[in-house]
Amino acid sequence: MINCETSSLWMTDLHNQLTRGQCLIIDGNVLDHVLLNGEYMPLPEFLNRYLRAMGVEVVGWYDIVDGFRLAEPNEMQAAFLRAAGPCSSGAQGTAFSASTPPQQNPASGPATSPTTSRTDTPWSSSPEPVRPVAQQTARPAVSGRIPTLQTLEQVLPVMRQALRQTETLAAMIVDVGDKLFTDPKQQVDSERQAITLLKKITREAAYVQQGQHQGRKNCLIIVAESLAAVPPWLYQGNPFISLVHLPKPGAKERRRFIELFCDNFHEGNTLSAEQRTKVFEQFTDNTDGLTLRELDTILRMSRAEEVSIREPKKLISRHKFGLQDNPWEKLDPTKIRDARPRLEQRVIGQPHAIDAVAKMLGCAVGGISLSGTTGKGGQPRVFFGCGPTGVGKTETAKALTELLYGDESAFACFNMSEYMHEHSDQRLIGPPPGYLGHEEGGQLTNRLLERPFGTVLFDEIDKAHPRVLDLFLQILEDGRLTDGRGKTAFFSEACLIFTSNIGGSTLESTLYQSDGELPDYPTIRNHYLTEVRRHFIDKIGRPELLNRFGGNVVVFDIVRPEHIPAICRKFFALGAISAKEKYGIRLEFSNTISEMICRLMRRRENFEMGGRRIKTLLEELVLPTLNQWVLLDRPSAGQTVTVSSEDDGRILINGKPLP
Repeated sequence: MINCETSSLWMTDLHNQLTRGQCLIIDGNVLDHVLLNGEYMPLPEFLNRYLRAMGVEVVGWYDIVDGFRLAEPNEMQAAFLRAAGPCSSGAQGTAFSASTPPQQNPASGPATSPTTSRTDTPWSSSPEPVRPVAQQTARPAVSGRIPTLQTLEQVLPVMRQALRQTETLAAMIVDVGDKLFTDPKQQVDSERQAITLLKKITREAAYVQQGQHQGRKNCLIIVAESLAAVPPWLYQGNPFISLVHLPKPGAKERRRFIELFCDNFHEGNTLSAEQRTKVFEQFTDNTDGLTLRELDTILRMSRAEEVSIREPKKLISRHKFGLQDNPWEKLDPTKIRDARPRLEQRVIGQPHAIDAVAKMLGCAVGGISLSGTTGKGGQPRVFFGCGPTGVGKTETAKALTELLYGDESAFACFNMSEYMHEHSDQRLIGPPPGYLGHEEGGQLTNRLLERPFGTVLFDEIDKAHPRVLDLFLQILEDGRLTDGRGKTAFFSEACLIFTSNIGGSTLESTLYQSDGELPDYPTIRNHYLTEVRRHFIDKIGRPELLNRFGGNVVVFDIVRPEHIPAICRKFFALGAISAKEKYGIRLEFSNTISEMICRLMRRRENFEMGGRRIKTLLEELVLPTLNQWVLLDRPSAGQTVTVSSEDDGRILINGKPLP
């Protein structure tokens, strides 16, 4: 019945559990299509086909909208009446009369017989002739609603009777089972009674005692999109029920999709055999994490908008991000070549960090990988910067954003010290349905949905709660994150920068050695890498997260004395720009200011604060005098103003102290 080579892998588990006599809860990707023997179909159709092929004589379906119905009313009514007995009489005993025709389901069109060819499958309709696709039978399970068996209280006794009898092989399916109850951890009396009855049904499901199906067991199947919404005491510790999880389609299923329907894509029927092989590989890799229904959406978009399948990555990016321009594709190669000197203008004294960023950019834009194809294309560009405070980690993120996008709005910063509590992850992805703020989504997912191309800084990542860090496992591995509303944000075209001061509190013993000399960079690097490893592995127990960063962990050096004058000059230039824009004056800073700052930075309390302390000292010692002079003297536009200092630290304007 199930060909393992051309069917979804989970089907084998389902088959094994049913043949062992287990009742089932099927959860996960239940709204998607599934692959059975090379054909795609909705999950209800698969269950109907499979159960009928296995000889099940009665297949009943129930959900809270359509009530109870039989998969094939005309064929199953007599067997159902035998199995359900008096419980099936319904109102005036006419619920299952032979004259009741199958009713039409609005979602699937007119009811059809099992032999009718499908015309409503996602890939069978096309305005142009396409390569023939295997015909699929119509979905009969959604026909034949029984009005007299609408509520759960009415249906469960009928299901119980049908499954506890021993003459007719029966299967009862509760669809959308996660919507039957309000709170999975706490129920009202009526819900508790219903769950107890469901649990008893799993225990009482009987073996057929006679006929060709002797020894086979009746079964209850509950289909639930979210297992978390199903009361756990229904299945936990229950030896009569097993869980079958439906994951999103794996590489084999996605490969099967493009092989079957390549000709249906725009220009798909013009590909050579060699081109097909390349397209199949790229399509399979770049659709990791997408559902089969999303693949069908890509197919339809390709035809409607005439986007060729010759460039699968471009086509899939169009599906994920719309018509936005991809700055990675338009990035001027000279920017990559000149990345080091351009970044060093803003991040001073950090050659090792700048070199790591430049290499990351080269790999990201070059695109060559070791996967044998163009790569999965789903993983974001990642950079983890650790080191002392005030040495340029945040400035590196801003400088990189300016280099790539030339737009400050492409930069977003999340201070992870604000996510120290266990449930802070809901701020990033949004609360689940039913909770306050659910409709607003999450801060992080909303940002990526609005700006999929950009730089996202996660500052002080070590301050976040470990549960929040678990979100990054999926982001770094799959390049996507689904919010509480079910919307998926893709990170594959973003640049993610993580910063941390891990190891800063224990740096003192390394810095102040007995000989009074500052340690070299390899010593600083070894100190921080050791502390980072200890934090993720020993302290919070997340070695897998550290492994996701791989070789992208870069240690920033301390601010060494020889770089202080250059850092001062950077701030002098910014001050000069501000003075010119506001007053039209030309501001010049004497070397005596830099020398004063260098002397002050030799103090231990200043040195430990890094480059940020240099800016603070200038703001505390220089700016008050300069601004007071400007307000009192009111210099004219075009005037040159010189700022210097005396040995005692007094600030001079044009060689004179303030009166």
